[in-house]
Amino acid sequence: MAAPSQQLASPPPGRGGSEGVQEVDPDDRVYQPMSLRGPAFIVLGIAILIVVAGVVASVFGTGSAPSHRIQSIAIPDGTVVRLTPATQALRSIVSGGQPPSDVMGALSVPAGSPVTGTVNIDQFVGQFDRTVTFRTGLASGQVVDLYRTLLPKLGWKITYSGAGRSPIKLGTEVLATKGSTDSFYWEVGVVVSPTTATGTTPFSVEVLETNDPF
Repeated sequence: MAAPSQQLASPPPGRGGSEGVQEVDPDDRVYQPMSLRGPAFIVLGIAILIVVAGVVASVFGTGSAPSHRIQSIAIPDGTVVRLTPATQALRSIVSGGQPPSDVMGALSVPAGSPVTGTVNIDQFVGQFDRTVTFRTGLASGQVVDLYRTLLPKLGWKITYSGAGRSPIKLGTEVLATKGSTDSFYWEVGVVVSPTTATGTTPFSVEVLETNDPF
């Protein structure tokens, strides 16, 4: 009789065969979960960045930081006038977040102009309307030219420039309006009095809220 044929034993699952090829039993696989650490940290970082950006935007949108960086400006006669932001010069009239930052940030006065008075016209019962008075060593014509030049550069639309239109506003008046993020229009009125015998010029800056864009 012929000798029974011999069958070659298959290597156990997961073990190498005669040629070093490793076979894997489909029913005995070991899965290694994909690490999400890298992508998760990236997503988390983007989320944090968005939140921080929103907070910063909110602070600057509601705070009192100036929205412009004009530190000096040349007026028509060639004089370069240094400026003090309204956030400093007009801080005596700020109350309850009014005027809004995009209004305060778009105003300045000549540097070195001391405050001589503050008038609260609205008395906390009507639309915002307050005035700060100053004096400066600039001539009256230079102060007028300053605001005629500066206000349009800061986003204001000049609506009047000429002789004071009220008996209590003697001198030259410059009026301008600007829309604000608070959904109102705001008006600034600068009244420049004649230069005194001592060489100083009194002037006032009135800031008021209005519904009229003029």
